[in-house]
Amino acid sequence: MAFEPAAVAGLQDGVAQIYADAEVQLLARVAKAIEKGIDTPQWVNVQLSEISRLSKEARGFLLALDPVVAEQIEAALTSAHATGIAAADGDIPGPRSSTPAPIVSQEAVAALAAETTAAVVGTHSQILRSTIDGYRQVVAEVAGRIVTGVGDRRDATQAALDRFAARGVTGFRDKAGRRWRLDTYTEMAVRTAALRVLKQGHTDRLVQRGYDLVVISSHPRPAPQCRRFEGRVVSLTGRTPTGKVETTSPLTGAAVSETVVATMSEAEGAGLHHPNCKHTHTLWVPGAPRPRIEPYDEQNYADEQKLRRLERSVREAKRQQAAAITSAAKKAAATKVRARLSVVRDHIDRTGVPRRPHREQLRNGDAGNAHTLTTLTRNSNPPELEIPAAMPVRTVVSKLTRRKRELEHLDDRQLADLAEKAVTDFDMDLLDRIEAEDRHRSKLVAKRAERWAGYERNYDELMTEGWDHESAVEKAYGISVKTQRSQAAISMLRGQGYEGKSFNDLARHAFKDHAYQHWLRAEEATNGYMLSKAGQAAGIDPRSLWFGNAKTAEKYASEELRAYWDQHGRPTLDEVKADLLDPQQADRIRSARGDFLR
Repeated sequence: MAFEPAAVAGLQDGVAQIYADAEVQLLARVAKAIEKGIDTPQWVNVQLSEISRLSKEARGFLLALDPVVAEQIEAALTSAHATGIAAADGDIPGPRSSTPAPIVSQEAVAALAAETTAAVVGTHSQILRSTIDGYRQVVAEVAGRIVTGVGDRRDATQAALDRFAARGVTGFRDKAGRRWRLDTYTEMAVRTAALRVLKQGHTDRLVQRGYDLVVISSHPRPAPQCRRFEGRVVSLTGRTPTGKVETTSPLTGAAVSETVVATMSEAEGAGLHHPNCKHTHTLWVPGAPRPRIEPYDEQNYADEQKLRRLERSVREAKRQQAAAITSAAKKAAATKVRARLSVVRDHIDRTGVPRRPHREQLRNGDAGNAHTLTTLTRNSNPPELEIPAAMPVRTVVSKLTRRKRELEHLDDRQLADLAEKAVTDFDMDLLDRIEAEDRHRSKLVAKRAERWAGYERNYDELMTEGWDHESAVEKAYGISVKTQRSQAAISMLRGQGYEGKSFNDLARHAFKDHAYQHWLRAEEATNGYMLSKAGQAAGIDPRSLWFGNAKTAEKYASEELRAYWDQHGRPTLDEVKADLLDPQQADRIRSARGDFLR
């Protein structure tokens, strides 16, 4: 049985539903806060005090989600890991193995579960900011309309809330500048992690049982970076050198010669097993039939990507339909949904790309299912260890003076193990030193808790005064806006499956994908006419025009492509970085860009 991504389909739905439910409850809390005092002249003043209350309430609510999300993610990845092991056992000839998974593999699953949980929970600060900023926007918009005498306050408030609900609460903004809804991002993050764990379990089991070579599968619509590996043999560990391998078939006894084209690490570095990749791999058995290589048509992949865009447009229309409150708006929204579904059907009939109706549906949140609000509480100081009265405390004090902080290099677990040994050995002198070290650590914890309590009070005061979330965090906690955005961007990019040691490394990988998607859209818009005569004569690869300087790109680009760039932009690495760290800087970069058609 092959390593099959479809085997873990649906494992991400539990986490996605938690956030769909949470979004509905957050929107309900905003509406409840907005409604307070709405019929009184003091409504605006009431809302100023509601901002701080709503901020605390939302923070407590999001904090309560942490253990629930962690449990769901751990369960999903554990299931995916077991599925990968079972798939590997199905690949291997003979009876199934009862050997447990390698310890390293289990630790890798735990580490990835922790990483994924951190990536998902790491969006909570942006969720809080999106909720509070949306709340402020509604208040400001309604107050402005009433001041100018436009409309009844309740009608104006309902209209503003409808726009906020249609826009939704967002978890983060991606490399292309799009704001992702909560359930969409968490679904993507957990699905990506589940695929990684599935592959990890499959690979580790094969290696555990002494196998190293696998065959990559084939399908009709591969991404260009995956195509060259279809039907080829790769080494899981690199233990088998790249090149020809000669062996004897266990099936026929005949000599078999095969070529190992790369290690799995090299293949994945070249793009294989990218997010949403459909390729599988199965154990290479010398002499066994090889998977059929599907005929490659680059247009097939472009057609599938276009269907993904059409599916997003259908969901957008349905979201607008859900927010419609007047009969005219509902009728117009329903017409738009039908029109976009018709475009999807036409595209499928024309291209033959398989339709996936669930991608056209909205995931509906239920506020009743969202996690119950938990009030923020601070951990109390750890209790001091009780020391028997018979212990020579006075002697210990003098010794501590000479041997101060001798145990500070030990972590809490090591300190507990040492205490157990001291009790076993009846070493009262050591027990006294351990107790003093523990007391010192308790004081440090208390000081740290007091310091963070001050930070939180300062943050709450700043939010009440109208500061935005990032500036309030910078002022209260001393974490610069640049660091906040950098950390959020790193967490988001790693959650999307990119790898790299630094933000710059991750951004470069993300830019390559972004440029590739931009090239696909440009190719469709220009009908493939992307090179000027000079570009054709020089044998330029059209994809290279998204890299390097703008003058070279302008020289080799066709008039159609330059017109497309003038309308849609030609993204650069600096622009992608700015979109992640400073949207205003990104807007300045785009504004300063000259026209390609002169």
